[in-house]
Amino acid sequence: MAQVELRFVLNRPRSSQNIGAAARALANTGAGALWVVEPLGFDRAQAAKLAAGADEILERMRVVRTLDEALGDCLDVVMTTGRTVAGALTPEQTAARLLSQPGTCALVFGDEVRGLTNRDLQRAAAVATIPTAHKSSLNLAQAVLVFGYEILKARAIATIPEAPAEPQADERLLSLLRDRARGLLLASGFLNPQQPDLVLEELVSLLRRARPSRREVELLLAAIAQLERMS
Repeated sequence: MAQVELRFVLNRPRSSQNIGAAARALANTGAGALWVVEPLGFDRAQAAKLAAGADEILERMRVVRTLDEALGDCLDVVMTTGRTVAGALTPEQTAARLLSQPGTCALVFGDEVRGLTNRDLQRAAAVATIPTAHKSSLNLAQAVLVFGYEILKARAIATIPEAPAEPQADERLLSLLRDRARGLLLASGFLNPQQPDLVLEELVSLLRRARPSRREVELLLAAIAQLERMS
């Protein structure tokens, strides 16, 4: 059996109080660990005021400098948005998906003003949104609570997933493949040098949906290395 580890990642949040309120939401639901990417002007005292007793979550909170660092060892990444996106998961579907994965997964939230960028969303294996009646955006901590509650409910009926026959490729390995492929595809003329990432991200998204094994991605990296030597 594989152990499911869930990571709630706040990407560049602007409010320390929202970080504290998100910590409280995770303490309420037990949904996962709190990771924060480059919080702007973080004030732990302000966060603690809104955490309202969720001191353990704040103490264990990981603060990192980049989204890559937060997601590197994740096998599945779902990113949230308040925008309308075709095929977006509901919070309930998101919970079921993340709990079915055989390892570390992440649910990513953007900042309070702009949310996640289009480029961020292109990196996701899936995108999730919270259905609303009128105003599409929610407070950051409210969004964390909604997803956390669905994970709390889903855990009551979820079974521990079987470990895969071969280790899956994580985000760090897929990012390495992306970077190596970028140079080769640019040199070959396949990618538009003015906007190379548009098509490249589509190709990487295809790989993410396929959930390749570590060995399969390593084979692709070896193939790229051979092509580079021949060029």
